[in-house]
Amino acid sequence: DCLPLFVSDYCRCKRCASPLPPVVPNETCVRCEEAKWRFNAVITLGPYRDDLREAVILMKKKPFELLRRAVGELIAEQLRARFTATTLAGASPLLISVPNHWTRTWLRSICQASALAQAVSLHTGWPVLHGVVRRVRKTSKQGMLSWTERTHNVRGAFKLRPTERIRGKHIIVIDDVLTSGATANEIAKVLLKGGAQTVSVAVAARGTGAREVVLKSAES
Repeated sequence: DCLPLFVSDYCRCKRCASPLPPVVPNETCVRCEEAKWRFNAVITLGPYRDDLREAVILMKKKPFELLRRAVGELIAEQLRARFTATTLAGASPLLISVPNHWTRTWLRSICQASALAQAVSLHTGWPVLHGVVRRVRKTSKQGMLSWTERTHNVRGAFKLRPTERIRGKHIIVIDDVLTSGATANEIAKVLLKGGAQTVSVAVAARGTGAREVVLKSAES
């Protein structure tokens, strides 16, 4: 009964999953053309609003492990529908969660991106690569910055540990929300430079920026 509250078949850009009016062609959007994304696609359950937004906020809290697992399972279903055996050419993709800086990992017991990646792996059988991408510089919270500031904020913030495991592979970057796309794009750059063939992004919710700023201001 809860499924329609979390999974939305909304009209979206086929590349970045940004919500679009039904009358607009959705192969790409203006934002995609301007941003020059390094990732190929964004897979999401729905827009960051209403019940899905509330679920994402609750996932950050320690008692909501079952919710994190459930959302991870829903993401896994979306990924299996998007990437069939044919499109994957028989090779399983590799999962990488967006890493926190070590100071945030130390202060916060739950990393929702990592928890989601584990749940996706459980329901797809696709392996999670731990510690391959590191956040080497502590960054400001993206949600408090403008879109231009977000790009500068994460530039050079991630490093790849030398590994042959990603060479020629399809990598799926897992996170809870994608809004500006700056973090995912920076990680995709690092992975492609390290030899990955393609990079996709899977998130619980797709943010758009404007509504989230209003909500955060009201909450504070």
